[in-house]
Amino acid sequence: MTTSHLFRKLQIRMFFIFQSFVFLLLGSCSRIDHKQSALDPKGLVSQNQYDIFMLSVWITIFLFCAVGGCLLYVLWRYRAKNQKEAMEVPEQMHGNSKIETTLILASAVILVILAVPTLQGVVLMNRVPDPNDQATLEKLKLDKSQIEDAITVNVTGKRFFWIFEYPQFGIVTANELIFPASKAVRVNLRTEDVIHSFWLPKLAGKMDLMPGQENFLWFIADEEKIRSGIDPDGNPYNVEAKVAMPSVFDGQMRETIFAKQEFTDEFEAVGGLFYGQCAEYCGNSHAYMSFRALAQTDEDFDKWVLKFRNAQNPNLQPTNYSPENTYVKGDIVTFIDPALGESTSREFRALQASTKGQSPDTKPESWEKVHSDDYERGKILFGTQGCAQCHAINKTGIGAKGPNLTLFGLRTSLAAGWMRNDEKSLDKWLRNSNEVKFGNLMWNGEGVDDRHPLRLLEKDDEKVDQLVTYLLGLR
Repeated sequence: MTTSHLFRKLQIRMFFIFQSFVFLLLGSCSRIDHKQSALDPKGLVSQNQYDIFMLSVWITIFLFCAVGGCLLYVLWRYRAKNQKEAMEVPEQMHGNSKIETTLILASAVILVILAVPTLQGVVLMNRVPDPNDQATLEKLKLDKSQIEDAITVNVTGKRFFWIFEYPQFGIVTANELIFPASKAVRVNLRTEDVIHSFWLPKLAGKMDLMPGQENFLWFIADEEKIRSGIDPDGNPYNVEAKVAMPSVFDGQMRETIFAKQEFTDEFEAVGGLFYGQCAEYCGNSHAYMSFRALAQTDEDFDKWVLKFRNAQNPNLQPTNYSPENTYVKGDIVTFIDPALGESTSREFRALQASTKGQSPDTKPESWEKVHSDDYERGKILFGTQGCAQCHAINKTGIGAKGPNLTLFGLRTSLAAGWMRNDEKSLDKWLRNSNEVKFGNLMWNGEGVDDRHPLRLLEKDDEKVDQLVTYLLGLR
C-alpha cells in the first residue's frame, strides 16, 4: 500500500471522527426549557421520572468509561513491542472464574440499583398517595389537602383532538386542560377510535390510550420559582415563592402569550402553560394532535369552573323582553332587532331602571346592545352554516362530534392546540382548515363536500369576519 493510499484512508477516518464530534456538539445545543422536554420537570411525578432517567444515564456513562478504559488498558498492556513478538502466538486464556463471577455480581447490583427506583416510580405514577398516609406525604413533601381535594379529569382521545371532562363539576371542554396548581390531578384515559398516547412531559410523562381499556396517571404541579418584578418604588426584586398563576380568562394572559414570538412554558407572567401531545401515530394530522395544560390558582380555577357552568345556566340566561315587567340596571333581555333579519332577537342590557313599556326600541337611551352586529350575525351563521351540527356550545358537550366551543374566546389555542387563538389564525382555519391540518374531519368529514356551507366560506370575507367575531366573543 502506497503512502498516498494510507494518507487517503487517514483522511476518511478523520472526517468521520470530526463529523461525529460535530453531531454530538449540535445535539447538546438543544434548549433544556423546550416546550416538550422531559428534561425540565415541573412537578412531582415528572421529577421522579427525570431522576430515574438521570440515574440510568450516569450508570451508562460509568459503564462506558469502565469498559472503554479496560479495552484501552488491554490494547496497551498486551501490544506487540517488536516484530518478533508480533509474529508469536500469545498465551491463550480460556475463562477466568473470578472475573466472570465479579462481572455477574456487578451486573446484578446495577440491575437492582436501577430496578428499585424504577418500581417505586411505577407505583408512584399509577397510584395517587393515600391522604391518610402521613409518612408517604412527608416523603413526597405533599400536604393532605392537596390529595384530598384532588381533581379528576376524564380524557378522551379522538382523531384528531382531545376531550377533557370534569365529572366533579359536570363540564366538558376540549384541547386545553385547566387545573389548580395546588392540587393533585387524576387523569383517566380512554379513546373512541384508535390508539392514542397522552404525553405531558413536564408534568406527567406518557401513557397510552387503548381501545376498550381505561388507563390512568396523575400529576401535581408544585414548582418553586423565583418571582421577579419591579416594586412600587421602581426597584427590581426577586422573591422565591410559589408563583400565583394568572386567570386564564382575564384577557391579560392571552395578550401576553400572543405578544411573544414563541409560546412559553414557565411559571412566569403567562402562568403555568405546558404543552401536551399525542405520542402514538394515529393517522393523518397525528403530529398536530396537541393540547395545552394551564395551571391555575385555586381561586382562578374556581372562577373558570363557575364561568363555564354559567355559560349555559338557564337561570342566568337572558329572558325574552316583556312590556309587563320592570327591569333594573344591568338586566339583560332578548328583543327582536329587524336589522338582523325578520324575527331575529339580540341581547340588550338595561342602562338604568326601566319601567313597564320601556322597550329597547322605544327607549334606546335606557338600553344598550350587549354584542356588536358582527357578533350577532356570526351567531346566526353558526347555526346556518352547519357549525352547530358538530360543535356544542354548552357545559356538557353532549352530542358534539367536534370540540366543545364553550368559552372558546378565552382559549389560548385552536386546532387542537396547534395555532394561536387570535383573529388571524381563526380566519385561516375557517377558510380552509385542511391547509392547516390535513385530513381533519371539519373539512373532510361525512357530508362535507365542495357544496357544503363550510367550504363556501373560503372566499366569503364578510361571513368569515362575522364568525370570527362571534367565536372570539364566547367568553
